[in-house]
Formats: sequence, C-alpha cells, structure tokens
Amino acid sequence: MAGNMQRVVHLDLKGAPPKIDFLEKVLLVIKSCGGTGVLIEWEDTFPYTGELADIGSHGNSGGDGVYKPEEVQHIFNFIKANGLLPIQLIQTFSHLEFVLKHPKFAKLRELHESPACLCPCKPDSLPLVTAMVEQALNAQPDAEYVHIGADEIWHLGVCPDCQTRIAGDVDGTAVLYLDHIQAVANYIRSIRPNITILMWDDMLRGIKTDILLRYDLGSKVQPVIWDYSPKEVFHIGASRWNVYSQLFPRVWAASAFKGASGANQILASTYRYVSSNEAWLSEIKHNASSTVFAGIILTGWSRYDHYATLCELLPVAMPSLVSCLSLLTKPEDVPIETIMYETLPPSSWPGMQFATTLHKFAVLKEHANQFLNGEVVGSWFNPWQIENSYTNPYKVVRIASAARQFMTELAALQSDLALGISTITGQRSSEEWMKTYVCPIMTRISDLVKAAEARSNSEPSVSPSNNLYLWNNNVQ
Repeated sequence: MAGNMQRVVHLDLKGAPPKIDFLEKVLLVIKSCGGTGVLIEWEDTFPYTGELADIGSHGNSGGDGVYKPEEVQHIFNFIKANGLLPIQLIQTFSHLEFVLKHPKFAKLRELHESPACLCPCKPDSLPLVTAMVEQALNAQPDAEYVHIGADEIWHLGVCPDCQTRIAGDVDGTAVLYLDHIQAVANYIRSIRPNITILMWDDMLRGIKTDILLRYDLGSKVQPVIWDYSPKEVFHIGASRWNVYSQLFPRVWAASAFKGASGANQILASTYRYVSSNEAWLSEIKHNASSTVFAGIILTGWSRYDHYATLCELLPVAMPSLVSCLSLLTKPEDVPIETIMYETLPPSSWPGMQFATTLHKFAVLKEHANQFLNGEVVGSWFNPWQIENSYTNPYKVVRIASAARQFMTELAALQSDLALGISTITGQRSSEEWMKTYVCPIMTRISDLVKAAEARSNSEPSVSPSNNLYLWNNNVQ
C-alpha cells in the first residue's frame, strides 16, 4: 500500500545542519532503505542574496557557516543523482523567526513581541515571502514540488491592521489566512505553472467547509496532514477526512522519525516513531477508498521553533529512520518486530560513534541526576547543610568519592562528544548542544565535588553556623 506513494524524509536544517560529507551518507541511507524524496527546510542555512542577504547563510546569523550557493547545488545534484526527489520547504506565514527577528523586517510581525508570525495585511509582507520563494526556486529550476509551510500561526488577526481588515466579517481570521495562502499560491503558479504546492494542514482544521470550498484550495495546493502521535493515542476524526475528500483530489500524510517526543529530548525511541508510522499506515488503508494519498513525509524536527533548543540529533535518530522506512516498504506478512532497529551496522549508521557515545552520556547523566537529587545528597549534604557547615564527614567523604567518579566518567565522555559532534555539524550547533546538555550536569557535579572536598576533613559539626542565628535575629 505505501509502496505506491512517495516516501519523503524531512531534514530540518534550522538546528544542527549537517556537514556535506555527513549529509551525503544520510541521503544514501535514505535511498537504500526505500525513501523516494527529501524535504529540505533551510531557514537561515539558505544563501539568500540582495535584500534578503542578512537572513540566510551569507549573513551567517545562524552561526554554523552553511550553506554556500555551490553547496546548495551540490546537495540538489547529489539527491537527484541518487534517484531521490528534492523538495524545498519555504516558510511563508509562520515559523518566520529567522526573518522577523531582524530589525529590518520587525515591522512585518503580527505581534511585536513575537517574531514568529507575519502580518498578512502589511504591504511588504507578500513581497517578502515571494522574494524568498523566488530565490529558493531559482536555485532549483527543475523543481516539481514546493512546500510553503503555513502551519502553527499562533498570532493572527491581532494587530491593528488585521483588526481593521476583518471588522464586521463573520469569517474573521479564516479570511486573513486564506487570502494570504491564495496570494502565495497564485504567485508560485505565475512563475512555475506546473509545480505542485504542498502546505501543512493544521490551520485548515478549524475553518468551515463552505469557506474552504469558496477559495477552491483543491486546485491550488495539496495539504500535508500531520500527526506524530504513537498508535496508542493516534486519532484523526472521520469528519476531517470527509471535508478533505470534498476539497482535495490528493493529500499527503506526515509522521515523524525524530523530533516529536519532547522539545529537549536527546534520544530517539525507535518504538515510538515506528508506532507513529504504523498508525498512519492503518489510517491510510482505512481511508484509501475515498482519499488519494500522494505520499507520506517522515518529519525530523531539529528544533520546535527557531528559538527552541536542539532536540534529537540525526546520528541518534538513524536507527529510527531506517526502521520507519523499512516499515513503509516491507511486505504486509513481515512482522514489524523484524524491522525495529535500536542499532545499525556501521555502513548504515552515519555518526554511529557519536550516537553510541551520546547514549552512554544519556545513561550516565540520568544516574548523575538521580545521585544529585537523591536521598543521600538530599539528606546529608543539602544546600542548607552546606551553607551552615552542619555536616558529618563520614557521609561527606563518601558523597565526594561518588561525585568524583561521576566527574571522571562525564569528563571522558565530554571530550568524545565534543569531537564527535564537531564532525557532524557546525560550530554554533556543536557549542549549543554541549553547553545545553553536557556542561550543566558537569557544573553541578563539579560544584558538589568542591563543596564536599571542602567539608571532608572537617570535624563533625557541633551546631549550625552563625548564619542560622543571624537569620533568627533578622526575623526577630
């Protein structure tokens, strides 16, 4: 059933954008496991020029120094040379922090405090997104598809311009949204008449069917219906399929292979993501008689938005990706358990050494946090006891010894992690990941070691220090 559909892997480049040699290895794995295409979400890694130069890789505001124009062309050529379909995703409404954070474009925000959403009523808004689309498509003259995003528009119809425009209109924000989508789609069709336009579907879900029919969206776009839930909680109501079958000759599904289990998750659960794709296969089969599915996109988010921290990195998600693609291509009589991979052979696992080290770090970090927040430290060396020098050296010596052991093991992994991640992505993302996930636990353990060593040779305390009496006096 899934064999007749496109199987497209989404690469979210707004976080930890892969170096070219690592990306090539990932693309080869995608092809070898039955992928048919790649959805590339550039954000600030695309080499925009002219008035847009500051928002892309020429301005290097992302900090990772990728990608140059020749690298973009190399990526497209490599994808096509290996029989994969390249599709670009250009945000045209929301998730525009990488653009609207710049003072030059701040006036186009729907809500001044948030650079996420574009105001569709500002005269310069449409020219901005069409310029972005034009530059991206100019880099890919043979593009068959383009994805315009258009999801998660948290701020819509709140600025004075939008309020004035929708005053008295019973359809309100739906009109603001659809007018902008229609304008973007019409522009793309004017420069690329034969291109297929994709968009996320979530903002369509709450719009009345008669309004959607009035805009004739089915002749302009193909919606990508996304749900990343595992099968235990996966649910798309029949009413949505009824509406979409009236509106759209073809639709797409979107599952996930990473980046959908927590904004600061560092490990990718194969079971969790295979479960999401398994749920989608069942959903597609159930609705196949009334809905034509053009393909399924396996999303792989690197951040939940431009300002969020990094979540699962590509190397740790490779077993999940291979498992999900294997699920989509396996014969129905092959048991799912046979394609559930927690590890892969080196030839199929780009970044295996880094991923293995990261797994070790995740386990050690969990143990270290249990130690720091556990009974022993909490009962015999908590902040009050440290502050008031009220400790038992017998207990403190053992706490210091355990903390030093954690420090030694973490330090060994820290240098391996720093070296490994630097071979996969750029300096900004490498430093960000290390200082977000590794350095804080190192600092907490180091601080505990210093405090414990300072008290290890002390006599058992007779009474709390004068801090307690000073506090009592201040209270009185």
